[in-house]
Amino acid sequence: MRWDTGLAAFQTEDILARYPDVSDGTHPLIRKAAGLWGRRALARWLAENTDPTDMIVGEVPIIGNRFSEFIQVQPDQVETALVSDGTKFIYPVPTKSLRDKLEAIRRSTFANPKHPDEARDAPPSTMELAWHLTCAKAAELGLISEEKIYSPYEEMIYVRFFEHLLQYRNAIGIGVDTIYSDAGSAHDLGANVSELSAGPDEVQCAIAEVEAAFTVGEAARDVESWYRV
Repeated sequence: MRWDTGLAAFQTEDILARYPDVSDGTHPLIRKAAGLWGRRALARWLAENTDPTDMIVGEVPIIGNRFSEFIQVQPDQVETALVSDGTKFIYPVPTKSLRDKLEAIRRSTFANPKHPDEARDAPPSTMELAWHLTCAKAAELGLISEEKIYSPYEEMIYVRFFEHLLQYRNAIGIGVDTIYSDAGSAHDLGANVSELSAGPDEVQCAIAEVEAAFTVGEAARDVESWYRV
């Protein structure tokens, strides 16, 4: 389950006409609908795949309310699975030099996609915004000093913030300092791997449910609180 793929199902011409992109990316109401679908899709997958050798892997960006519903404690049937020992939230912590290389790679792949899904990757400006949000919200929570808000990437800030976000989950931070140049695109999926995405009826149901529960303003304010777990 990947954020970009999950979100794409909600970016239909009709829905985008009602809820166009905003300054920091996808419209808040669409983000909430995609997150609502995501938790329910996970619950359904768990019910349908009981073989212990089956595994589901999620790409959960979290920052800016992008599948952040998976880290929030909610009173639904999937919460038990999310807190179980069988579920691990792994967050890679790149070194400063590796982060610089990753940003350069994103600039290159965004300008010249070599895989169809790379065209849907977040632009470099969104990566910069995500880091600014990380620093700003970490300072707001008292995890770092106010002077650090405009700091360039620091591993310490990254780790402290993700420790906060994942405090109710079994989380593992992994330091990363190497790029494997022959690994291919990050979007290349191996054999025998299927991907979850919402069908048209699921999309309409999730959108309608969020519309019934929130005004656009309320959805935006709720999305703004994505880092409060």
